[in-house]
Amino acid sequence: MDPTPERLLRLDWALPFLAGSVEQLRALHPDENLAAAPSSITRPSELGLVEAASAIHAGELTPSELVADCAARIAATEPALSAFARTAVEAARERADRLDGRRPTGPLHGIPYAAKDLIDTAGLATEYGSPVHAGRVPAEDAEVVRALDAAGGVLLGKTHTHQIAYGVATPQTRNPWDTTKMASGSSGGSAVALAARQVPAALGTDTGGSLRLPSAFCGTTAIKPTYGLVPGGGVRTLSWSYDVTGPMARDARDALLLLRVLTGQVQGDPRAVLGELPALHGARIGVPDEEFLALAQPEVVAALYGVGGVLADLGAQLVPVTPPPTSLTSSVSTVVVFKEAADLFGEHVRRGECFDEDIQSFLEAGLLTTVEDYLLAQRARRAVVGAYTQLLREVDAVLLPTSPITDLPHGTVAVNDLPLVPVLTPYTFPASCTGLPAVAFPCGFTSHGMPIGAQLLGPAFAETALVGVVHAYQSATDWHRAAPVLN
Repeated sequence: MDPTPERLLRLDWALPFLAGSVEQLRALHPDENLAAAPSSITRPSELGLVEAASAIHAGELTPSELVADCAARIAATEPALSAFARTAVEAARERADRLDGRRPTGPLHGIPYAAKDLIDTAGLATEYGSPVHAGRVPAEDAEVVRALDAAGGVLLGKTHTHQIAYGVATPQTRNPWDTTKMASGSSGGSAVALAARQVPAALGTDTGGSLRLPSAFCGTTAIKPTYGLVPGGGVRTLSWSYDVTGPMARDARDALLLLRVLTGQVQGDPRAVLGELPALHGARIGVPDEEFLALAQPEVVAALYGVGGVLADLGAQLVPVTPPPTSLTSSVSTVVVFKEAADLFGEHVRRGECFDEDIQSFLEAGLLTTVEDYLLAQRARRAVVGAYTQLLREVDAVLLPTSPITDLPHGTVAVNDLPLVPVLTPYTFPASCTGLPAVAFPCGFTSHGMPIGAQLLGPAFAETALVGVVHAYQSATDWHRAAPVLN
């Protein structure tokens, strides 16, 4: 496809971004607020996933009571937040009423949840946040939706996403901690719904940080699972070698319960997940050097070191480490994602079906990516995987910031003339590039009262071990319990 002058004018910021990534790869040899004090829970929508599920199993709460309170919370807060692209409140009420009279069997019996508008739901529109796909109503549920429904889950609605999930903002949605601030993305609607106590559980997807970044901005928890662990059928792909679907919740044990359901590893009593978490004592936690952390704001670095201090007090061993440079993982990821996304969505571009300007630029730049550059990126990717494999023989997990900055105005599209993707993703791309799991969790607040997030990256299929560390941290701290004040 030959670029016209008009197209190149639109690409004037996307092409340098892509070209810089290719140049980085060629230069590197690929084979070498102040938090509100936690208050006592006064209404069902304030319960976390495990708490709510346990209350239902114990007969202390009914599905219809929980769904009704979550629906009331949505009605009260949605005008300010716009977390949902569309709701399914009436269908949820009907399902909850049917579940009221049954003995709980599945671990999510009567638990309301939200699903990102990238995940197919039979009879309920799934439009990928894009006018290009407006009016699309799937005939079948995605595999992950079937898993949650079989466990007793109750779908309350579809949450907003950055258009086709190609970005790290969710333009439709506002941060509940301060509605003048961005929620990040692309799973921003799901993170906002959790933080605002609209639902106790949600589903999102992650290409280069889309589960983890909004969790950091909104003060929630998410698991980016090992690549391939969670079934992807019925979830719209952006980059087939990066994309994963994962659980989002308010704390790590809740996210693990949801992950266990998604992967068919838990049945019956939801409290069973608690007895399986490994002990933290003796765990070797890698802490990156100052050069690796140089892109993060001082408040973020201070919060990260605070996490390390708590883990050390709990018996973990902190080990200085030097991960592969963020410039390498970012360059690899840019080239691979640009190329794969363009291959998947390029036909829309060729037919003149325009996306938003930033996405259109990414897609058109991806169409200009050569096979040779894609193969170069994949060679470099193998080197990154090898380096992290070696590093994770020396430590059990690596402690990283989630985002270098978590306090940006709503509507931000660039920082210091750089688009948001390279600004926010240097610490999320490592897990995406390698396919390794990572657990993102809140660890503090900025001086302006916005959440700060950290993440633990570990070996393939080590989600339970990572959650064990994060759960120990969350048992000793209150950051994950803080809730934004909304009318």
